Amino acid sequence: MLTQRLRSMSLLPHALRGSQRVITFAVRKPLIATVEQQQPLLRSFSNDYFISTKTHNKNKIIYASFQCKRLFATVPSNNSSSTFRTMAFYKFHDLKKDDLPIFRQQLLDDLGKWGIVGRIYISTEGINAQLSCPEKHIDQLRRYCQETLKPTVGELMDLNLGTEPEAGERAFRALHVRIRKQLVADGLDPASYDLKNRPSHLSPARWHEKLSNYKQKHGKDPILIDMRNHYESEIGYFEGAIRPNVDTFRGSIDAMNEICKNIPKDQEIFMYCTGGIRCTKAGAILQSASGFETVHLVEGGITAYGRWVRDREQKQDNYKKQPASLFRGKNFTFDKRLGEDITDEVLGKCHICGQPSSRYQNCAHASCNLLMLCCSNCASQFLNTCGRMDCYDTVHDFKQKTTDHHYFKPDGPIMIDGVRAFVKQGEHGEERVVVGKTGVKCEHQYHRRVRAVEVLGEPGNILKEWVKAGRELPPVANATATSSSSSS
Repeated sequence: MLTQRLRSMSLLPHALRGSQRVITFAVRKPLIATVEQQQPLLRSFSNDYFISTKTHNKNKIIYASFQCKRLFATVPSNNSSSTFRTMAFYKFHDLKKDDLPIFRQQLLDDLGKWGIVGRIYISTEGINAQLSCPEKHIDQLRRYCQETLKPTVGELMDLNLGTEPEAGERAFRALHVRIRKQLVADGLDPASYDLKNRPSHLSPARWHEKLSNYKQKHGKDPILIDMRNHYESEIGYFEGAIRPNVDTFRGSIDAMNEICKNIPKDQEIFMYCTGGIRCTKAGAILQSASGFETVHLVEGGITAYGRWVRDREQKQDNYKKQPASLFRGKNFTFDKRLGEDITDEVLGKCHICGQPSSRYQNCAHASCNLLMLCCSNCASQFLNTCGRMDCYDTVHDFKQKTTDHHYFKPDGPIMIDGVRAFVKQGEHGEERVVVGKTGVKCEHQYHRRVRAVEVLGEPGNILKEWVKAGRELPPVANATATSSSSSS
């Protein structure tokens, strides 16, 4: 049973650890407590939560409740040695707003007992889940979807497994279930479209066939729209796709409407995204609000298509008779992996040096955390930072002042001149350690993906800044660091 001393100050976030769960919260009053119960008892009232625990006052044990502002996540403590498969599923289905808090807690309790981690969004529109499930519990999860979730949200798609051929590390640190206004924010009046006007879902094989033969059959190229953001399509895309230069799904909807405004309503429209949920909504909008007759998407998105390509390649005899993958490069993912390979093509460029790279990382300076493409050499040379001198110096100086990069002591993280290390993803040997000053907010707006070129300039610009400042570039380490490829 894990016991941890908790010291808190009003309205500051801390972690309460029990043997089964980690809870992040902001308490109303200062207190010192030792948490020993196996599972805290939770009672929710509006946006606040009350946790029953027991505190020690000299020789007496006092049971008490204190009020938290928000419950974020649960983390199983006994699955560090498990192998996981990353997967997703979603379903648009009308749910009652008043039922969402109960549904949320049910998901936390039911999935948490199997050591499942990930991110689940629920709303009056339905459910959207990205999970890492211990391989040994996948069959149980399938049964749960059929027997427990189906009566609530209707028939679900099968678990959309990632393209990796084998199980490996989990792609998420904790299990989060969040209530949202919409599963995918579109910026439109929900009354202006009908999600029940479902677009055509093609199997990966049928999708491949229709796109491969479209020009020969119709004498023109298909209208194929990438419904993802610019940084996603920068490292991978379907050949011939229109790739809007947008930052959000709202931008994708605007771009979609602009692309289709002069197209006959009876012409087929093809669209794709990571796992299918964005296209399902966009296709319903295009059909119900704009009057298009047929919108196609690939069921399960790029992930399912990539898995189909992989399985087909394993059947060598059949593979030789068929054309290669229509998708080129890497599929961006919103988890620790930050991408899964579909083909071996490298389509992006390192934002520091300009060399070919499809390797995304976040800057290891916690106050920057910039999402960027970074080749292995630059990741090693600049200590997984974005390469700006302030970010590099903060991380470098902290590491130089710690012994053998041991950033944590038994009683907590090491603090040097107000700087400390933070664990941003994973646990134990898989964590991504970032460095920054305690209490300093990220310089970039959290609600949008700041473009690396806006911060760093064109590739090579950062290297010029070091020369202009009269500084030698850092040495390239012999061993290439790869742990920072995880998401924050």
